[in-house]
Amino acid sequence: MMTLFKDLLFNLLFIISLSLIVQYILRVKISGSKRKYDKLIFIASAMIQVVFCISYSYSDSNGFLYDLRLIPLAIAGLYGGISAGIIVFLFTILIRIPFGGSGIELNIFTVMAITAVISMVSIKFQSMRLGGKLIAVALIGITYSILFAFIKGILYHAYLDLPLAAIYTATLLAGLLIVTYSMEIIEQNSLLREAIVKSEKIEVISHLAASVSHEVRNPLTVTRGFLQMLKDPGIPEDKRQYYLETAIEELDRAEMIIKEYLSFSKPNHDPAATLDVKAEIEKAVELLMPYANHSSVSVSSQLAKGLYISGEASKFQQCLLNIVKNGIEAMPDGGELTIQSFALSDRFAVIKIKDNGIGMTPAEIAKLGEPYFSTKKEKGTGLGMMVVLKLIRELGGTLEASSTPMKGTLFTITIPLATAS
Repeated sequence: MMTLFKDLLFNLLFIISLSLIVQYILRVKISGSKRKYDKLIFIASAMIQVVFCISYSYSDSNGFLYDLRLIPLAIAGLYGGISAGIIVFLFTILIRIPFGGSGIELNIFTVMAITAVISMVSIKFQSMRLGGKLIAVALIGITYSILFAFIKGILYHAYLDLPLAAIYTATLLAGLLIVTYSMEIIEQNSLLREAIVKSEKIEVISHLAASVSHEVRNPLTVTRGFLQMLKDPGIPEDKRQYYLETAIEELDRAEMIIKEYLSFSKPNHDPAATLDVKAEIEKAVELLMPYANHSSVSVSSQLAKGLYISGEASKFQQCLLNIVKNGIEAMPDGGELTIQSFALSDRFAVIKIKDNGIGMTPAEIAKLGEPYFSTKKEKGTGLGMMVVLKLIRELGGTLEASSTPMKGTLFTITIPLATAS
């Protein structure tokens, strides 16, 4: 019995390890256009687990194999859908044949029956709460054990070994519950991270709204003034033409401001692309310029040409916007914010964003990126810098901060260069 327990535990450890790695890759590392490969990766990992389980299965005195191949089969069917379940089902049937021994027919009938059960459960599985999902997988495990013993008795007239069946069923149930619970927790954390990114973007939008409305009001006021002057029938034709052209230019400027604001505020799901660092910084500065003007902050930049990185434009923009916005807010009485970009060793793009605001102590810098610690002191939640750190890591980069209280803060972003397209 110790050999049985050891082999099943070996199966379980491999399944849990690979499942966690795959979930981490799917939920954290893969984004954008690469998400179309999610299902293929999921199915491939289930197949690898099936092969491993059968390769390291326990064989009883009659040559029947005991392993945890049901776990990847069930997880594939429940989380990947009916199509994924059927693919892994067919693979499980075919891969069992080369291993030989007793129970090939038992494997076919048992796996076929449990796949039908999994397919029926999968229809409503995703809409269930965590507790319902755990109950569902537990019932699938119990059903499989009963089917295994029942079909084995019919086909081979074999008696039921209660101690063996108890150990096998307990390990199977534990494995199903652990893997399902782990996947749900990872999924919930992934959704929470996405919600934090969205909430931070909404906060930026809300801060921009007031300054954008102020910036739009200026050209509209100018336009109104020129239109009022056009009511005078005695003005010369050249002046009339000048007033019309100026009014149209001011309306175009208002339209451009609104368009830039809307382009940031709408949901973005950009595919990964080669980004021009200079162009992206200029876009972020242009978007935040009304906010900077409203806060009496001047923004200057020294940007190198020909720096390109790989990533999603919307995520890179949000990093820049959050840091620049923090810099502006660190100067409540006005000040100067400088942005510099250059190449480092022809391998990295370096972006330095410096303000001469209130600054931070070394202890405060050490807490950057932690929830509920903010560069905005009592007003912030700390989620903004947490989002920035997460997005920069997704770009393969790093963020460093240096600061002196009452003198200002310098943020340094370092991101690997990509080949310019």
